[in-house]
Amino acid sequence: MRRLFVSLLLAGLGCAALAVPASVTVRSGDTLFRISTRTGVSVADIQRLNGLRGTTIRAGQVLRLVGPAGAAAPARPASGAGPYTVKKGDTLSAIAARFGVTVAALQAGNSLRGTALAVGQRLKIPPRTRVAAPVRPPTTEVRVVYRYVRVGVKDTPQALAARYRLSVDDLRRLNGLGSFKHIVPGKKLLVPSRVPVPIPPKPQRDPVTFKRLRPLNVPMQIANVDLRWRSTLVAPVLPGRALVFNSGARVGELARRSGARVLVNGSYFHPQSFAPAGDIVMQGRLLTWGRIPQALAITPDNRATIRPSATALLGRPLDTTWTGMETVIATGPRILSGGQVVTRYSTAFRDPALFGRAARSAVGLVSNRDLVLVSTHAKLTTTEMGKLLLRLGVRDALLLDGGSSAGIAWNGRAVLDSVRRVSYGIGVFTNYTGRRYAR
Repeated sequence: MRRLFVSLLLAGLGCAALAVPASVTVRSGDTLFRISTRTGVSVADIQRLNGLRGTTIRAGQVLRLVGPAGAAAPARPASGAGPYTVKKGDTLSAIAARFGVTVAALQAGNSLRGTALAVGQRLKIPPRTRVAAPVRPPTTEVRVVYRYVRVGVKDTPQALAARYRLSVDDLRRLNGLGSFKHIVPGKKLLVPSRVPVPIPPKPQRDPVTFKRLRPLNVPMQIANVDLRWRSTLVAPVLPGRALVFNSGARVGELARRSGARVLVNGSYFHPQSFAPAGDIVMQGRLLTWGRIPQALAITPDNRATIRPSATALLGRPLDTTWTGMETVIATGPRILSGGQVVTRYSTAFRDPALFGRAARSAVGLVSNRDLVLVSTHAKLTTTEMGKLLLRLGVRDALLLDGGSSAGIAWNGRAVLDSVRRVSYGIGVFTNYTGRRYAR
C-alpha cells in the first residue's frame, strides 16, 4: 500500500480561482440573490449591468456579468441605425440588456414615460452605453468547490448537468457511473460549485514548522500550520482507502503511508472495533458521527474554527450538519476557550481515566488561520495541558486521544510514535493541488 491517502486526494482538478463568466442564463427558480451567490457578482452589479430597476427576472433571460470591455457584445443595430420591433414576451429591461444600453436611455430616446410595451412597437436603439466592469471587492474571489447533492424527483441528468455547467458525460464520469441512467432521484452526486470566499491573507511563515520545546519544563513536540497557504490541506488520515472498522495503524505507519508533512493521532475510538466516537467529515462527506459535542472544523478555503456539533444534540446527523465544511474532527474536551483555561467539561466525557495523568495530544488555534498540533509523552492532567497550550500562545484548544494513543510524526517518520494502533490520524499536506470539497 503506497501513499493510498494521497493518491485518493490528488485524483482531482485544481482549486484555483475562476474568472467570472461573461453572462448567465436564468434557470427556473433562480433569483438575483442565487445568481449572485453562484457567480460571485453582487446583486447591485447585475442590476446595473442589465438595466434592471427591480429584482424580477424570468427563466431563459440572459444576464450580463461583466462589462462590454470584458465580454463580446451582443449583436445590435449600429448607433442611430434601424429600429427594433417589440416581440411577444419582450420587456424594456430585456431589450436594454440585449443591446447594451440602459432602460433610461431607451425611455428617453423613444419618449416613453413608463415601461409598458406593445407587440409590434418600434423602438429606436440609442448609442450603446459603456458600462464599467463590476468591481469585485478585493477581499473576495470565486473558487471551485466540490460538494455532494441529492438528485430531486424532477431532476433529469440533462438538467443537473446544465445547472452545474457540465456535460452529461462529464457528470457521469465525475461520479464514476457507467451510464447516465444511474442518475436517479435520491442518489447523491458530486458536483462543482462556484463559491465566493475571502482571499486568504499573505502567509506569515512556512506552511508547517516543527519544534521541540519545553514550556514550563515539559518536553513537547509542536507543529505550527499556516493555513494562509492555498496549497495546505488538513484532513483525516485513514488506515486504508475508506473508513473500515476493526482496522487501525500506529501514528508512524499512518505518516509513512500518507505522505503527510506532519501527522498527529486523532480522537477517541472503540478499543476493539476502532470505530471513531465522534463526527468525522473528510472531503466534504460525513464518514461517521457520535456524541462528542465539540469539533475542529475547517472550510475548503482553510478557515478553521472550534464549534459545537449539532449531531451530539440531535443524536443523528441532518443533511445540513457541518454545511460548508471540508474537514471536521469531533474531539475534546475543550481545554482552552478564548484564551482561558477550561476546568468544567461536558458530561459526554465520563471516563475517569481521561482526567488522570497521561500522555497527551491536542489541537489548538491561535487564530482561524493558525493551527497548532501538539503531542507529549509526559504525563499531564487536562488542566496542565491547557496551561501549557496557553503558554504557547494558543487561544482555543481541544484534547485529542491520549495515553497509549498519543503520537506525532514529522516528514513521514514518527517523532513520538503511538504505543498502540489508532483509528485514524490528522494529517497536514503542504503541496496539495487537487479538488477542494464542502459538505
